Amino acid sequence: MTDQRIYDYWAATLQDGYIGNIIQIVERAGGARVLYEMSRQEMTKRLGISEKLAAYIEDNRVPYECLEKEYARAGLAGISYVNHTDRDFPEKLKNIPSCPYGLFVKGRLPDPLKPSVALIGARECSEYGRLMAEYFGNRLAKEGVQIISGMAWGIDGWAQKAALDAGGRSFGVLGCGPDIVYPSANRSLYNRLCEDGNGIISEYAPQTPARPRGFPPRNRIISALCDVLVVVEARKKSGTLITVDMAIDQGRTVMVVPGRLTDDLSAGCLNLLYQGALVATGVDAVLEQLNIKRQMSISDIREYKTEKEPEDLLPAEFMRIEEVLTLDPQSIGQIASKAGVSESEAMIILTKLELQGISKEMFPGFFVKIIKKLLC
Repeated sequence: MTDQRIYDYWAATLQDGYIGNIIQIVERAGGARVLYEMSRQEMTKRLGISEKLAAYIEDNRVPYECLEKEYARAGLAGISYVNHTDRDFPEKLKNIPSCPYGLFVKGRLPDPLKPSVALIGARECSEYGRLMAEYFGNRLAKEGVQIISGMAWGIDGWAQKAALDAGGRSFGVLGCGPDIVYPSANRSLYNRLCEDGNGIISEYAPQTPARPRGFPPRNRIISALCDVLVVVEARKKSGTLITVDMAIDQGRTVMVVPGRLTDDLSAGCLNLLYQGALVATGVDAVLEQLNIKRQMSISDIREYKTEKEPEDLLPAEFMRIEEVLTLDPQSIGQIASKAGVSESEAMIILTKLELQGISKEMFPGFFVKIIKKLLC
């Protein structure tokens, strides 16, 4: 470890509060160490940066000995620092606007020789959205495609979990330090992404907390690391669309899973299709954009169904309720009417089906069917 490495590490920690090109600032200064040693007045005069930015850099100048300890602690925690000048720094990131000065990685970086797809979408996704996230995550992973996403609750997490369950590789790009599990409910997914050739990636230093300002910038990394970006589900005004804009600016192919006209969670997707995004009609459509010929002969989406073992068979009245359940929320009244039972009977049965993992109350009084297992 050299002094230069420590100074580069320090320059990378500035990414937490400055959304801009730190690489250019360091290069104008003549190196990270020179920038570290500059006074505020020198920075504004020689580098032509604002007083506010110069103050930020000066305020975040910690003693060199502390930087050494931070760097060592990161290494002991299994976190490696990859500078933008390092050989293993992703080539896909080097030419994007505001290329990260460095990355903090727990696990591994994506293999540059393998295709990558970013699967993104709504946090509060529908059952249909979850199903599609799992479908694309699972099938693409089985074709050797790396899955990139943000480890967020909803579409991101479901897609990445499905990829790992299929024995594939997945990489989570965080909007906080690589040692921060956010959201905390995805801790098991985080742990899996830290091992077996997968990875957690962040441009923010260890112990950087999750703050709203940290997430929009990380989206440019998600889109840059992929070859194709697939939007599974998104509202008309969704943070997912920020990533789409970045992907378009970076020259990435954008594909969209179509939804229904009446579904708010598909409004953003339908708008993207209207604007010219490609339709993700299935895994084959995505593989075609990657120039990959499919290895498997499977009937795709039709294979998503609930598998029942003999001991799981339900009584006739339960079966009538289950048969009318769909991936779209229905009220108790609608379900009872279709099944030919009273609303009170329907409520009792739905409660029992929920305990068995067959139905789920999405919001008060509205239920959907749960797809329990993917048959391959």
